[in-house]
Amino acid sequence: MLPEERRRRIVELVTVRDGCRVEDLSGQLDVSETTVRRDLDYLDDQNLIERTHGGAMPVVDRVNEYDKRKIQNQDAKRAIAQRAVDEIHEEQVVAFGAGSTTLEVTTAVPEDLPFSVLTNHPTIAYQLGDSKAEVRLTGGRFQKDHQRLTGPLAEQAIEQMNFDLAFVGTEGIDAEAGFTTAYHDAARLKELMIANSQRAVVLADHSKLDSQNIVQFCDFSDIDLVITDETVSDEIRETLAAHDVTIAIGER
Repeated sequence: MLPEERRRRIVELVTVRDGCRVEDLSGQLDVSETTVRRDLDYLDDQNLIERTHGGAMPVVDRVNEYDKRKIQNQDAKRAIAQRAVDEIHEEQVVAFGAGSTTLEVTTAVPEDLPFSVLTNHPTIAYQLGDSKAEVRLTGGRFQKDHQRLTGPLAEQAIEQMNFDLAFVGTEGIDAEAGFTTAYHDAARLKELMIANSQRAVVLADHSKLDSQNIVQFCDFSDIDLVITDETVSDEIRETLAAHDVTIAIGER
């Protein structure tokens, strides 16, 4: 059973049974108690269950801005993630920007794939904890509501790296505005990851297409591949084609 499937099963069991103990989940799923504890810590961090002494309870209502985004369009994000994993190869150095879709990619990464990661998303680092990936965090100021590290330390860490591949999310793709997000500090980190990467990939579910936000972080000419879950409009497709940007559709 893949880690993603196991964790979904844990959430189901905890919810249906109104709580579970570590030893019960270990026996039910045929994995070690250490693995169960790691999964429970991860799921608690994602606000999908509530960690208790010796087990877990169903989650209570404690949803911040990041959590709201994370539960939106989950099927679309899984489809995008499955396609995005095909871009990662052994021994590559990969940048993962903070975001719910980039996090979803790491849940689909094979645990035995050796590659290196730099991210400003602490949960991505934790998610890859059982894999063969060598993971580094940028450092910086932690923004709790967005689950990301930002600021000069994060920028410096990215500027010092050369990436084979960069994955970034977006809050809007528009034929005129390009790729946009809501915050200047987030835009700066995306911009640096893209600039320092041989291949830049934008992940965008259908809700981000033909929309724009406040801050542009790159133009079409800066991107190599856009992965989405639905066919894009003629206007965006023509604009991407004019800048030699490939479009890939993740299958649900």
